[in-house]
Amino acid sequence: MTTPLTIAALAVSLSATNASAPANAPALTELEITREQARERADELFDRFDLNHNGVVTRAEAQRVGVRLMLVRAKTGVDQTPGLGGHTLRFLKHRFAGAEAVAKLEFEAAFLAHFDEMDANHDGILTAAERLQAR
Repeated sequence: MTTPLTIAALAVSLSATNASAPANAPALTELEITREQARERADELFDRFDLNHNGVVTRAEAQRVGVRLMLVRAKTGVDQTPGLGGHTLRFLKHRFAGAEAVAKLEFEAAFLAHFDEMDANHDGILTAAERLQAR
């Protein structure tokens, strides 16, 4: 049985983009992500799957959007919904196993918990090396 987040998480890849950081923050490389960026990614990913914008992603919504995103990625090689890493799929699948629907706050909390687990030195920045180590 496929959970809503199993399909949603298929859209998560190893890619990461660098967003603007505060002036006093250390410079980030393209492969680094801050905790705030992770929260933003979780929210963007959730919003993409919440087709009726009711704050809940159902199994049907996840399957509909997930299949479309997987087809785009297969055809173009571009992940339109980057996350924390390919292993995020396994984490979310385990975290939401059996769920018929997932609320936005639950999804965000799980995404950030995963970020915190992977952030080995707990500095609020997830590096490529930390993502690789977590895999």
